[in-house]
Amino acid sequence: MKNLGLLTMVLLLCGCNTKPPSIKDPDLSKELSVVTDSILQLITTYHYNPDEVQDTAYLDLKKQMMTLTNDAQSKEEFVEEFNALWLNGPFSHVRLSKLERRAEEMANYIDSLIAGEEAVSLDWEDSTAILSVNTMSGMDTKDRIFEAYKRIRDQQASSLIIDLRNNTGGTFAGVPLIGHLLNDSIDAGVFVSRKWWNNNDRAPIVKDIEVVNPWLGWSIRSFWKDVQEQPLTRIKLGPYQPHFDGKVFVLTSIKTASAAEFTVDALAQLEKVTIIGETTSGEMLSQKMFDLPYNYQIALPIAEYYSFNGGRIEGEGVTPDMEINQALALDLATALANGTPKEEALAKIELEMEKLNNTPLKGEVLYVMGSMNNWGQNQKDTPQFTYKGDGIYESTIILKSGKYEFKIAPLGWKFDYGARPKKDLVEIGAKTALLRQAGSRNLRLHVKDESELIFSLQVKNPMEVELSVLKK
Repeated sequence: MKNLGLLTMVLLLCGCNTKPPSIKDPDLSKELSVVTDSILQLITTYHYNPDEVQDTAYLDLKKQMMTLTNDAQSKEEFVEEFNALWLNGPFSHVRLSKLERRAEEMANYIDSLIAGEEAVSLDWEDSTAILSVNTMSGMDTKDRIFEAYKRIRDQQASSLIIDLRNNTGGTFAGVPLIGHLLNDSIDAGVFVSRKWWNNNDRAPIVKDIEVVNPWLGWSIRSFWKDVQEQPLTRIKLGPYQPHFDGKVFVLTSIKTASAAEFTVDALAQLEKVTIIGETTSGEMLSQKMFDLPYNYQIALPIAEYYSFNGGRIEGEGVTPDMEINQALALDLATALANGTPKEEALAKIELEMEKLNNTPLKGEVLYVMGSMNNWGQNQKDTPQFTYKGDGIYESTIILKSGKYEFKIAPLGWKFDYGARPKKDLVEIGAKTALLRQAGSRNLRLHVKDESELIFSLQVKNPMEVELSVLKK
């Protein structure tokens, strides 16, 4: 009893000098409360369909936002948890961040953005061109697509594979990607704004859209303005030169989203196009940036999109013609492009799928995604894990001296393996237990000298995974 009394006294003394973690800084409470109220007001004012912010799904998430506002212990926690809530929100294109540039400046920034060489790449498999487009943003992206089609023409490609598995959207680069495959103009779809829903209780039909002049332009600034001022914004696409008239295969994954989904859906109208892979993300809205108090910024949806081909894409996605694991989509497309009969190509893919399904991760193919490869933006430069048996997956990477952040995930990022709390540093030669969770924290790796490293995963089951990084 004497020892217990001493322990109690020590705990009481410690408690007197330690601020309970549940007590939040009143200035932070005020800040987060003001920010949350501003977000809710903006959603009420600008959301494309007022009825959606009366739905149970939104009202339930609103309650969770208020709980987070009361419970968050830091600005960083608030932003991270807010975005985690909206990953499964009732509508997409909601994202909170700290302000880097004002919303008005953001429009100019996006209009003048240079995406760089990794945005577009062109590879070859015999006479089949493989065009990978990893973003729909960038002034240079549409130019790179045009140059790629010139090379496709000059080298007389017999067929074309367009890889959009790693494309999460952006702006208007999909327009030339589609245009070089068109013989005639096509109606792709229509953006529907709040002005429509304020005066109608149904989605627009063809006769509503046919009287609207098509929107033409490249500026996101003018698009954000026009799409809010007009009830309907019609998207009509015309042919570009040089024209490619061969067979086309388009690859998709669950990561294919937003403007990339618009592109896939429009391409699906063409008879010569076959869509292969996974149903796309179902995140097809137009968003706009809004500035918030205390130097926060929020992206919110201001218009929804209805396709002429398949109706509303938001929440549904675009279903491929041939639905298979995205990791095998390129193999199937290449076989078909090279003339392999469909039944024979599918039989081979089924064997590969069976092998994948017999691994501990049940068909999932993992990659090292991090600062060393621009977080997997270019798949061909992103290290892939190979199953070695006995629960071991390995990937070999050459890294220069430096500090890296990374996660391990499938291409579509439907989940990822990242750091457990306070265990984000990966030491070469040691084992690190990983956390499987969408939006987990980044792992960190320090490399002293340029090294060839083996990233080895020991998978007991999908939730129990250890990482070892070893010098080869």
